[in-house]
Amino acid sequence: MNLAEYLTNPNVLQRLLQLLLGLLICILGLLNNRFEQPKTLFRKILVIAVCVIVYVFLAHQAENLVSQKSAEQDTQWFQEVYWILGIGYLFVLPTIWYLLTTRPGKQTQISRQIPQAKLQRWRRDLLGAMAAEVNMRLDDSLHNHHLIQLVMADKREQVGRPEKITVNPSNSPPWWKQLLKFRRVTTESEPGQKVIEVFNQEDIAGKLLILGAPGSGKTTMLLDLAKDLITRAQQQENQPIPIIAELSDWKDNKQPIAEWLVANLNFRYNLRKEITQEWITTGKLLPLLDGLDELGLERQRLCIQQLNQFLKDVPQIVVCCREEEYKAGEQILEMRGAVCLQPLSDQQIEAYLKGLNCQQLWPGIQQDSEGLLELARMPLLLHLIPVAYPDGLKPVERELKDPKAKEDYQNQCRQKLFQDYIDRKLKESHNRRGYSEEETRRWLGWLAKGLKEEKQTEFWIEKMQPDMLNKSRKKGLYQLSLGLVYGLIFSMIFDLSLGLFYGVIYGRFFNKVDLSKTITLSWKDRKKIIEELIYGLIYGLSVGLIYGLSVGLSVGLIRGLIIGLLYGLIRGLSGEEVKTRNKPNQRIKESAKNTVILSIISFPGTFLLFVLPDLVSGENVKLLSMLIGASGMAMLIGFSYAGRPVIQHFVLRLILWRSGSIPWDYAHFLSYATERRLIKQVGGRYRFIHDLLREHFATT
Repeated sequence: MNLAEYLTNPNVLQRLLQLLLGLLICILGLLNNRFEQPKTLFRKILVIAVCVIVYVFLAHQAENLVSQKSAEQDTQWFQEVYWILGIGYLFVLPTIWYLLTTRPGKQTQISRQIPQAKLQRWRRDLLGAMAAEVNMRLDDSLHNHHLIQLVMADKREQVGRPEKITVNPSNSPPWWKQLLKFRRVTTESEPGQKVIEVFNQEDIAGKLLILGAPGSGKTTMLLDLAKDLITRAQQQENQPIPIIAELSDWKDNKQPIAEWLVANLNFRYNLRKEITQEWITTGKLLPLLDGLDELGLERQRLCIQQLNQFLKDVPQIVVCCREEEYKAGEQILEMRGAVCLQPLSDQQIEAYLKGLNCQQLWPGIQQDSEGLLELARMPLLLHLIPVAYPDGLKPVERELKDPKAKEDYQNQCRQKLFQDYIDRKLKESHNRRGYSEEETRRWLGWLAKGLKEEKQTEFWIEKMQPDMLNKSRKKGLYQLSLGLVYGLIFSMIFDLSLGLFYGVIYGRFFNKVDLSKTITLSWKDRKKIIEELIYGLIYGLSVGLIYGLSVGLSVGLIRGLIIGLLYGLIRGLSGEEVKTRNKPNQRIKESAKNTVILSIISFPGTFLLFVLPDLVSGENVKLLSMLIGASGMAMLIGFSYAGRPVIQHFVLRLILWRSGSIPWDYAHFLSYATERRLIKQVGGRYRFIHDLLREHFATT
């Protein structure tokens, strides 16, 4: 068949007409993404209305042309088809090309489209959430309000800075201020100096690297800085919002730090991604990044390369890292200052023990100069000693000259300290239902090993992934179980064999738990709900017109309008409020609740979709089959928008429980371990009291 024969074939022309109508629906979808802000409602409706007018004209003409019998398809029919196709494609193709090749505008202008009151409320809510998290973590620390005043050594050479730094050479201060500044700079800070004082120094100006040995107090120092910065931001609206994030969550080696932060805050606080991106680029967020050393040396090097790019665009940032790991890798070039937390002195150790009325431990620690005394110079390990040895210490005097023998002996003392601490905590009385020591050690060991393999410091129950199934047989069972669950849902709409076939395919390719694809329902923004309903009606009209070409205009319009209303309602209910994930497994529980709500909301519409064609055509309505099909369709909508992670999470938890890796009441067990001071709960996530203890559990 040559081109001329194709252009004179009525079937080919009818398909071209239907393709034209499908492209018009694509235009409506692209236009919807172009008008996302509340103040664009009038423009959005105006532009879409113009498209719909053109669309309805083309659809009406196309319907008349398609419905004509072959005997009536004369020369005039072909001329009208050519005109419709010509006008339609001249309208559609340039419009689609323009919408695909242009962007909706600069991100820095997004906040101008959002009411200032809403932006202020988001800022206030985010500050409140960060303040609650920081206070919780500080109150839950092991030192029980006996904070050790740490000493910080000036390590600016670690960021490639000379000893004397002039930030603004063109605006140098008077010579007497320079003299005072020269006299103030020392190699070590005074005990008790606040880290915010270092952060605020003119030569550092908010770009600070905090180094230290494992257990030296880096995270506590970062939390103390965050608390002061949050207080300042709450008092002064022009100050940035401090955001604490764990670099161990940085998974993609090529992902820019800004993009990773955007996704991180969206998950933790439901903050809109475009707003987060703008706040980062305009300096309204102050990243406080912990756990650089948790990435491993190779990934740490890649992360520092991304940090060097990120630091060019942010005015202030703080990064924490172990000193040994940082020295082994690359430098963060754009930092202006660095401090290293120093080991505790004998006087600090003795004063801390005296403050706890445990001064009887000091002689035993002092005598074991090669073991416990060296461990006690790290604040974390010093906190554990009074708990592990409340009855005192046996005198130990040992002098080791070989460095390797000293290191082995210290490792032995540290492992014994951890073991005695764990034994003591597991024997304490408690209010919750108890677990055996064997179960507790096994479950915490499994968790610690998983975190170590994933190079993670924090654990979210809802973030559990099939990767935790360490055997291919378990992974296969997981995919098969998912397929069966999905297959049962599809079977309510289709027949059993076809439904199971779809379900197995779905379970095979969509087995990763992706919480970013779920929606958060909110009934507060009525304006947004009305706007999306209007758009849904317009979209449904378009769908109904094209669908009506094959099943009849009346049936097509009814079905299209129902689909459009459901689509608009779901989009309108998608919430945008800042929401803290402060409860265990909160995201999965919310998804399950939203799945039920969406299924109930969708059921009347899906029921009408099944019933109306039979009512219009005058056929008998099979009520039971209609109810089953409508229920399946409503459940499919609910699971598609909100509930897919619920199924995946449930199946994964079931397999892990049956294999003995976790208890069934996982949140209850983790709360029990939190009471035992083996792990800490921070909102909806958990972490071991320190990475050293996590490493100890991972090896047992």
